[in-house]
Amino acid sequence: MWASWGARFQVGLIALLFAGSLAVLLFNSLAAIVWPGREQQARQQLRAASRRMAEAAAPLGAELPDKPLGPRDPVGQQLAVVSAEVLADFPGVEGGFYLGGDVDQFAGYAFPTRPVGEPADRKGKEKQKAEPAGKKGKEKKKADPPPRTDPPPLEARYIREQAQDSLDLPPGEFALNVRRIGPSQVVYLSEPVGDGRPARLATWVMFRLTGPEQIEGDLHRYQLSTGLALGGLGLALVLAANLGRTLSRQRREQERLRDELRRSEHLASLGKLVAGVAHEIRNPLAGIRSTVQLWQRLPETARPPESLDAVVRAVDRLNEIVTRLLHFARAGRNESRPVDVGRAVAEALDLLAAQAEGQGVEVARDLPPGLPPVRGSAAALHEVFLNLAANALQAMPKGGRLRCTARAADRGLSVEVRFADTGPGVSAEDRGHLFEPFFTTRPDGTGLGLALCREIVTQHGGRIELADGDGPGATFRVVLPAAG
Repeated sequence: MWASWGARFQVGLIALLFAGSLAVLLFNSLAAIVWPGREQQARQQLRAASRRMAEAAAPLGAELPDKPLGPRDPVGQQLAVVSAEVLADFPGVEGGFYLGGDVDQFAGYAFPTRPVGEPADRKGKEKQKAEPAGKKGKEKKKADPPPRTDPPPLEARYIREQAQDSLDLPPGEFALNVRRIGPSQVVYLSEPVGDGRPARLATWVMFRLTGPEQIEGDLHRYQLSTGLALGGLGLALVLAANLGRTLSRQRREQERLRDELRRSEHLASLGKLVAGVAHEIRNPLAGIRSTVQLWQRLPETARPPESLDAVVRAVDRLNEIVTRLLHFARAGRNESRPVDVGRAVAEALDLLAAQAEGQGVEVARDLPPGLPPVRGSAAALHEVFLNLAANALQAMPKGGRLRCTARAADRGLSVEVRFADTGPGVSAEDRGHLFEPFFTTRPDGTGLGLALCREIVTQHGGRIELADGDGPGATFRVVLPAAG
C-alpha cells in the first residue's frame, strides 16, 4: 500500500514539474506577445502629446528668430514650459521642439515624468554615484549645466532627420518610426507646427518600449525561468527513472505473489483431493481384500483364474486414479515454451480418430494456420484437449458430431479453443460441479478429468468453462493467453 502511494506521489510530482515548466514557457511567450499592444498604446500617446504640443506652440511661431536660440531666450523658455506642461499628462514620454531651416536647433526639451533625482542618461547617474558626498554640493554649483535642449545622444540623429522631413508635411499629418537604437526599442514621432510650409518649427516626442533597465530585468527573468525549467525537467527525469525502478520492483513482487498464490491454490486443490482419494481408493481396496480372503478359504481346485478378474479391474482402477492424481499434482509444472495450439488439438483428435470412427462420430476441424503461439507445456495442453475430446466421444456412444475450432481472440492477445458435441448435454444441477475433483456422471469415471483440465489451464493463465452452444449437446471453451 505504501509503495502504491509512493508511486502516485511521484507521478503527481512529475506532472507538477512538467506543468510548472510549461507555465514558465507560456509566461515567456505571453511576455513577448504583450509588446505589440504596448507599442500601439505608445503610438496613441505620442500622437496625442504631439498634437497638444503643436497646438500650444502655434502662437509662438511668429516670435521665432532667424538665428539659434540662446540659453536664456524667452521663446526657448516658453517652448520648454509647453513641453513640460503637456508631457506631464503622458507618463514615460519625453520630447521637445525642433527649429528647422538655417537654425537647425532643438529647444524646449522636457521629460517631466522621469522619477525625481534620476539623471537624463546613465553616465550622469554613474557619475553622481561616484562623487563623494562632501564634494557633491560644492561642485554642483560650479558645474551646474544649462537646461537641456537636445534629445538623448543616441537617438538625436534619427529624431533630427525625421523632424526635418516632417517640416513639409500637410497640416494634421505626422511622421513616426519604431527603431532599435542601442539597447533600446524606441518609438518617436514628429509633426509640423502651424500652417506655413515648410514649417519653421516641429514637435518631437519619444517613448522607450524597452530600455536598458528593462532589458536587464527581462534577461534576469529569462535566466531564472530557464534555470527553473531545466531544473524541473531534470528533476522530473530523475523522478521518472526512480518511478520506473519502483514499478519494476512492484511488478516483480506482484509476479512473486502471483506465483505463491498459484502454489497455494494448487496445494489447496491437492488438499481437497486427499479426502476424495481416501474414499475412491477404499472401495477398490475393499473389493480386493474380500476377493483375496475368499481365495484363502477355497481349496486350490476351486480357484479358477477367472475369479481374479475383479482384482485386476480394481487394481487397474487404482492405477488410473493414481495416474490422474500425479498428472493433477504436476499440472502446468513442466517446461514453458511456445506451443502451437492448433497442432496440439490436431494430435489429440488423431489419437481418437479410430474410436470416433468406431462409434460413428463425425469429427469436424476448424484449425486455421498462423494462430498465435501459447507459452506453456505442450504435453499438459495436449492432455487437456485429449480429455475434452474423449469426454465428448463418451457422450455420443451411438454416433453424433464433434466440432473442434480454434481462433485468435482479443485482437490476437489470446487463443480460444472450442469442443462442441451433439450428446445429451449437461443438466442444470450438474453445471456447478463439473470441475470439482471426483465429480462424475459415469459409473466407471474417476471425476478427475475436468478437474485436471481446469488446473492445467489455470496454471497457463487461462480459463475453461462450459459455454452456451448453438444446438443440443455440450460446448467446452478454453481461452489461453498468447505468448508475449
